[in-house]
Amino acid sequence: MKNKWKIILFVALAVFVLGFMAFESLKGLEADVLEVQPGSAATAFKEEGIVTAAFEQNIFALYPGEILEVVVDEGQAVKVGDALLTINTKELDYQLQQLNAQLKSVRGEQSGTFQKPHESQIISQKLLVEQAQRDLEVNQINLERFTKLYEAGAVSPKDFEDVLHMAESAENNLALQQQALQLLEESSSGTAQLYAGRIEALQAQIEYLKYQKNRNQVTAAVNGIVGNIAIKKNDFVAIGTPLLNVFQPRDYELEVFVLTSDVASIQEGMKVDLIIETKDEDQVVPGTVKNIAPSAVSKISALGLEEQRVKVTLTWENAPGIKVFPGYRIDAEFTTDQRENVLVVPKTALFPYDGGDALWLVTGGKANIQPVKTGFETNRDVVIVDGITAGDRVILNPQLEGLQEGKKIVSVE
Repeated sequence: MKNKWKIILFVALAVFVLGFMAFESLKGLEADVLEVQPGSAATAFKEEGIVTAAFEQNIFALYPGEILEVVVDEGQAVKVGDALLTINTKELDYQLQQLNAQLKSVRGEQSGTFQKPHESQIISQKLLVEQAQRDLEVNQINLERFTKLYEAGAVSPKDFEDVLHMAESAENNLALQQQALQLLEESSSGTAQLYAGRIEALQAQIEYLKYQKNRNQVTAAVNGIVGNIAIKKNDFVAIGTPLLNVFQPRDYELEVFVLTSDVASIQEGMKVDLIIETKDEDQVVPGTVKNIAPSAVSKISALGLEEQRVKVTLTWENAPGIKVFPGYRIDAEFTTDQRENVLVVPKTALFPYDGGDALWLVTGGKANIQPVKTGFETNRDVVIVDGITAGDRVILNPQLEGLQEGKKIVSVE
């Protein structure tokens, strides 16, 4: 009797298991399914850039001195000719006094009896030659520095012309002082030519110092906004020290340093997406590649690695409601290759099959393996060039547990 109940129980359990398996088979396997339609695929990369003013007047110290006063604040609007700061000219005043005294002395000698020049006169003239030589060396160094800044677009043409004029004046002054010394040494007795040369040399040096003195008040060369004030009252500045700049608002550019391996895929005039972070959500503004630098520079990455990068300058149209200023950081997305009207699936939907690639397709409600041929790829997607057509439904997870050919599929789309 006991054996009879055991047999009945076993049969019932077997029927239950078979019924459950049949139910599960009929129930189907839930899977994420993508209906493939023609679309686009693109390769792109992002780099962070810094907003700069398209045009600005970078102001540097043209001669050493103490800052007497800074009359503007950062963010202040100025017009052409407005005063920005004043540099102390006491040292120039002392030099002018000495030169005027020498000029008075020479004229006094000229009005008296011409005599053979004293040794003290020759020594004094040699000192003037040495001073003129030092002035020329300083101005030549300053001119070299400003030439590089001008070629890089960091200083205005007016500032460069001023520095060039100062260097030329210093060179002319040295020539006049050397000529006066030569006349003084060669002259056995005073002559009108000797004194005329000495007076001309002194007057040239006086005019040169007056020119420098008149530059003690720095003014704006463009209409714009004051920024990057690097000095304050009572600071002592050397020649070439950055003081401040004046930039034109709303006319900005984005400087992006791109890896040399990526820059080959960028061209001037190319369209770029600029991603600007705002309070609510990121805004995408269309930009354009304006310029690509002809050479690379070394940059240190966030990981501390030295990299060779090329500066790429971008421009964009002002977007309503979006405000940026020099120094802001903005992401630039460069799309380097784009394919249109292609069938695209995620790379993760592919699996190896029969020496190639395949996808799981849902046809007639059941899973089937479909060999495919792939083409263009991005970081995430791949273009299928053969094996599927528009409207085919692809199972996104080829590793889904229980997935096999002929398996009934319940789509989760």
